[in-house]
Amino acid sequence: MDRRLFLERTMKLLAAGLLLPSYRRAGAFTNDGIDPGSMSLLRGTTEDTVLDGRILVIVNQSGGNDGLNTVVPITNQTYYEVRDTIAIPPENTVQIDADTGLHPGLQPLFDYWDNGRLAIIQGVSYPNPNLSHFRATDIWFSGSSSDQVISTGWLARYIEAVFPEFPGTLPDAPYGIQQSFSHPIPLQGDRGVIGVVISNPDTFYQLVSQQYTGEWNDELPDTRGGEELGYVRGVDVESFEYAAAIQAAAEAGTNTEEYPQTTLGIQLEIVARLISGNLDTPIFLTSEFGFDTHTNQLGAHNGLMQSVGYSLDAFMKDLDTHRPSARVLVVTTSEFGRRVEENGGFGTDHGTAAPIFAMGAGVIGGMFGTNPDLDNLDPNGNLLMQNDYRSVYSTILQGHFGSTETMVSEVLMGDFDTIDFLTGVVGVGNDPDRLPARNRLHAAFPNPLSLSRSGRARLMFDLARPGRVTLEAFDVGGRRVVGTDLGRLPAGRHRVPWQMGDLAPGVYLYRVSTRGWRETGKLQILP
Repeated sequence: MDRRLFLERTMKLLAAGLLLPSYRRAGAFTNDGIDPGSMSLLRGTTEDTVLDGRILVIVNQSGGNDGLNTVVPITNQTYYEVRDTIAIPPENTVQIDADTGLHPGLQPLFDYWDNGRLAIIQGVSYPNPNLSHFRATDIWFSGSSSDQVISTGWLARYIEAVFPEFPGTLPDAPYGIQQSFSHPIPLQGDRGVIGVVISNPDTFYQLVSQQYTGEWNDELPDTRGGEELGYVRGVDVESFEYAAAIQAAAEAGTNTEEYPQTTLGIQLEIVARLISGNLDTPIFLTSEFGFDTHTNQLGAHNGLMQSVGYSLDAFMKDLDTHRPSARVLVVTTSEFGRRVEENGGFGTDHGTAAPIFAMGAGVIGGMFGTNPDLDNLDPNGNLLMQNDYRSVYSTILQGHFGSTETMVSEVLMGDFDTIDFLTGVVGVGNDPDRLPARNRLHAAFPNPLSLSRSGRARLMFDLARPGRVTLEAFDVGGRRVVGTDLGRLPAGRHRVPWQMGDLAPGVYLYRVSTRGWRETGKLQILP
């Protein structure tokens, strides 16, 4: 490929948002071209495994997903009264508890719920939510408040915080890969763009892997145009290097499952293939489109839910075949939910809070929050927030990637609580400057607990200082039925998954103790 043709193709892709440079590197591009010495120092000096091999896959439901028809409040009469046409009958849902069913298109996800690998975080939004698609999407991707305009992505800021040498030192593979949507914020950091946007690894590689060598003999003019040409030449070099890494992983990886040939299914198939091929990229962003269901919602939303359900099922099974699923977390997002009542077009208009899903081996399954109160709405008639979306992000950064609270506060530009849907969430225990002031036992969740569902509870407690911790359980007669030594634990917040399968239904007292402290709670177990 000659230089002119490459530049034409590259600039077209940049304009279309299909290929983004991985960074704009300070100091590497000069008016004399690319400094060859700087190029030799850029690779191979980061850690062998980025972020300990942890991977986050975001599934963005673009358009504003209808949360009430995704996680259906099957015993709520108001839901059926204000949605006479589009409400989903209880018998058609995938029932997950006495009051709740999933959309029938999500049937493939029931086993993950039943096995404690699917968490549903209810009522996710932020104060004073914006109902414009463009503005709300910017807010979610940037991790900002509704009154802030931020041009960088929360994940890009996190990568830059973890790797302060970026972009002077670069990884062998991009830190992030964004598929099929060209929004500029997600991978944009303060120091450059941390990844690439692609549609298919083969197409990406073919674009830049022909016979073009990337060598220049001419000097760049000392002009603004020369500076920009140097930048484009840098894009050229980085495109070649990352294309090779992506293509190598695609060739080494395999898919063992059949994916729906939907937008999301095809994207997740590519992600699974790259993961199995050991591409050392920690962040993958995928998207399904069409959730702006103002009219004739039933049919359109049914197809979208089937795409989400069957694509995620294939993806998780594919990962399990290659045994890396313990390091992969999947989280769904959407810029907002829909209004409670249906409109005159048999659809729903823009709303506020909605549920999101988290899936993976490190997930503590269950419902976090409650089915929304449809008779207690905000002044605009929309659902109230239960969980700030930045609390979800805080949980991901701390519980999945192992970040400290201090770093998370800087990345998210504020302090946000964590939510207990990840086994790795250690909260205040990660930051020696913010240790708990006293020992404290928090309420078990879920309570009551159903043995016919996951049969697993989550216990959370705070330790003001390190110590050996014991967990015990007693029946109502005072007989000790469980005794477990949790070992010596550091100061901080701890979350312990507790499998209840060996206990009969009934009421139990559980006790957590360490030297000089013990505290007791009550847990009811249902059949």
